[in-house]
Amino acid sequence: MSVAPSLPKPVREVAILVTGAHFRSAYELYAHVIAAEQRGLSDDTLATIVAGQRPGDLPRDQAIAYDIASALVNGGVLPELSYRQAVKEFGAHGAAELIYLVGLYCMVSVTLNGFDVPIPEEERG
Repeated sequence: MSVAPSLPKPVREVAILVTGAHFRSAYELYAHVIAAEQRGLSDDTLATIVAGQRPGDLPRDQAIAYDIASALVNGGVLPELSYRQAVKEFGAHGAAELIYLVGLYCMVSVTLNGFDVPIPEEERG
């Protein structure tokens, strides 16, 4: 039995992009910038996240995703306040989903980097 993701798609994309930016995973960033654009994230927001910085104008749910992902990829225990904010915003299941998502994309980023997966040739322009 599979369970559908409960987090809003823009929230998922913010967390994935924070993770990809941390690992400088070219293919992950390429693929998820496209997905994030399709989910309504602005070019300015995307450029800021890809540069490893937190946009100042993120909606609350996306800001929480950014903070959770950033804290996790930078190591150590997730701050209690960040976790409580995620539970308040997304529920316990959604907060856990966010943590699992970041962990999954850490693995994806490392794997893509390990095999030096390039962006498509036509996109290098």
